[in-house]
Amino acid sequence: MVLLRPLALFTFAASLASVASAKAAFGEACDQANNHLDSDTWTFTSDCDQTTYCDANATCAHRGCRRDTYPVGYSDVAFADLPPLCGEGLFCPDEMDHCLSQNQIGGPCQKDRDDQCAPSSNYKDYASYLNVNGSICLSFTCYWANVTAGQPCIVDNTYYEGTSDSNVTFAYMVSRDNCNSQYFYCDGTELVCMSKKHRGDACSADKECFSFNCQENGTCGKAADEPLKPKAWEYVVIGLAIVILIVGVMVGLWFLHRRWREENQVKLEQYYNEQIAYRQSIMSMSHAKNSLLSLPQGTSPDLARASLYTDESGNGNHAGPSQGFSTARSDALLPPNMRREGSNSFTDDSEVLLMNQHNAPAAGPGARFRGN
Repeated sequence: MVLLRPLALFTFAASLASVASAKAAFGEACDQANNHLDSDTWTFTSDCDQTTYCDANATCAHRGCRRDTYPVGYSDVAFADLPPLCGEGLFCPDEMDHCLSQNQIGGPCQKDRDDQCAPSSNYKDYASYLNVNGSICLSFTCYWANVTAGQPCIVDNTYYEGTSDSNVTFAYMVSRDNCNSQYFYCDGTELVCMSKKHRGDACSADKECFSFNCQENGTCGKAADEPLKPKAWEYVVIGLAIVILIVGVMVGLWFLHRRWREENQVKLEQYYNEQIAYRQSIMSMSHAKNSLLSLPQGTSPDLARASLYTDESGNGNHAGPSQGFSTARSDALLPPNMRREGSNSFTDDSEVLLMNQHNAPAAGPGARFRGN
């Protein structure tokens, strides 16, 4: 019980802190006296939440305009239902209650709200990313950023606090002035406009450089958006690397294709050799059939067997020249395993045999054992 009491006190204190820091919603009470700029971030702060503002009747009301296309706090609201954007010649103040007309030069403006100042007719001559249409808000007053070299200028320095990765707090300054920021900057000591410096020149602030980048070594560096410019030898090296890569790929593909072609050639040779062996076997069987059918009736089995291996001249192991039982070549009649490789002896006989088979009439059932 004693251990739970400190935990309960801590939870109660945390709940009180959350209630104190909570923002009022629509219709709830607020005080316009609490409208102010945050001392650390210089952002506008009030008693109301991100979708309302503190009205004159001391209650939070729905905002009547917005500054951004997609404002914060409206994640659950349809785009068509967002507060309207202000048109040309108008601006939405920090309170975001309703659109107001832009102020003329010398008129009031809110902190760094350059868009609240009306531009001049020739604003394109000195407009830059450091101002809005050539107008700038300095010390809550509207100016045109058109002052040139040697003329007096106005400086507005704003200090911010930042935190490093090691949680060390540091301060940095943003300096703004009404010089023509395309070519000049306002010197903080003499308060006159001076020409901006080129890369490598000595500097003490970013605004002194055309690149808006004063490096830690005190010289103007390259701009953040400056494109890289490779040297000539880098182009040569990259070009050679590309050529070598292309040649290497082509050579590799050629060797790979040659290996596939050789493997395919071996497969085709094996296939053709098998087909030739099958055909030779069929031719041998066909010649044997013709030889047996041409024997006279009553021929002994030994004599019939001998006729299968008799050459065209009648010379054989068992038959004499007078018998003439076969007219085929001996090489063609041999079985495939006894025949010479690459022999063309089957060519003529096979063609004649195939023609005879196509032209001959169908034989009867007893033709196999009957002489013709």
